[in-house]
Amino acid sequence: MTTTSTQSAAEFTAELSDWLDTNLPKGWGTRDFKLPKGQNERRDFIRDLQRQMAADRWIAIHWPAEFGGRGATMDQQIAYHAELARRGVPRPLGHIGLNLCGPTIIRHGTDAQRERFLRPMLDGDEIWCEGFSEPGAGSDLAGLRTRGRIEGDELVITGQKTWNTGGHYSQWMFALVRTDPDAPKHQGLSFVLLPMDSPGITVRPIERIDRGHDINDVFLDDVRVPLSNVVGPLNSGWQVTRTTLNHERYTQFLASQIGFRRTLDNVAELAKRTNVLGKRPADRPDVRSALARKWIASELIRLHGLRNIASVQSSSEPGPEGAIMKVFGQEQEKELYELAVDVSGALGLLDRGADSAQDRGKWVYGYLRSRASTIAGGTSEIQRNVIAERVLKMPRDPWVKQ
Repeated sequence: MTTTSTQSAAEFTAELSDWLDTNLPKGWGTRDFKLPKGQNERRDFIRDLQRQMAADRWIAIHWPAEFGGRGATMDQQIAYHAELARRGVPRPLGHIGLNLCGPTIIRHGTDAQRERFLRPMLDGDEIWCEGFSEPGAGSDLAGLRTRGRIEGDELVITGQKTWNTGGHYSQWMFALVRTDPDAPKHQGLSFVLLPMDSPGITVRPIERIDRGHDINDVFLDDVRVPLSNVVGPLNSGWQVTRTTLNHERYTQFLASQIGFRRTLDNVAELAKRTNVLGKRPADRPDVRSALARKWIASELIRLHGLRNIASVQSSSEPGPEGAIMKVFGQEQEKELYELAVDVSGALGLLDRGADSAQDRGKWVYGYLRSRASTIAGGTSEIQRNVIAERVLKMPRDPWVKQ
């Protein structure tokens, strides 16, 4: 295998493409190939593929080679996500752990923590979820109230986390916990690793508007974990968490942009079909204009993402401009699904399972699901505050506590 750091992005992509050609199941990318429909069966399929990819270091390529990654450059990471998105390779299990917790453990964890947690994370054998947001502390994360008191060599944790993705099937959760209630709010936090089968943890599902379930409330009632599960020094969780949060959007944007473009192409094809009224929506000037605007939006997402990458490469730290990409991209996603439902007509409003539902109801499903995108990872309202205060240098709202 060639040395990753010396490969150009094109050489890197060619090696990845050759691997995918050899290892993806027969028929992949054709109409004849279908992923398993059952949730458990699909998860098993993805895990098997992930193990294959991890064995040849095609999972978490941004991790250093000594920990099972490839130490890939930013250009190579962009090419990697673009190729996987183009091929329709599903996101690996435990991507939250791979993209957020894994790099945090690599940078701030002990040798014992790296030895224990990184390999199962790569193979998809242990899935991770995030325990940051709370009912009264989502946008103001440092205002969290979940407490951890020290008893001997253990941390005893009590509180509640919300908007937790995947907690009902995850084996581990990384969480911010207040371990010094008397310290200033940014200085009394610790970054803790919690087994989800610990006594005292209760997971309660939150049903989405589309009746799906992948987010939860997590209640912690005197949950005991060893102090060895704290990543970084005690009470330094805010500094540790900056590693977790700072780079989460900067290697994923191109895959998201390609997904947006693929959806746009599907909507354009949908508009060319003859509807129940015997007309083609694509013949309507307003539909053609809307499709053109969404194509422009997809290019703006791509170009702004590349600009952010260039900024990271020059300064080594992501700037607040990432908030622009999140707000714009997710608002555009909402509008794209609104257009899809409009193009589908009355049949597009039928839910999944209805006999006459357009494309088995996927457009109304996407329309409903896109509403959650403007909440996940920081609400659009908070992102607009970030843009106003840190990009445009406008004053903070007078009611904000300093």
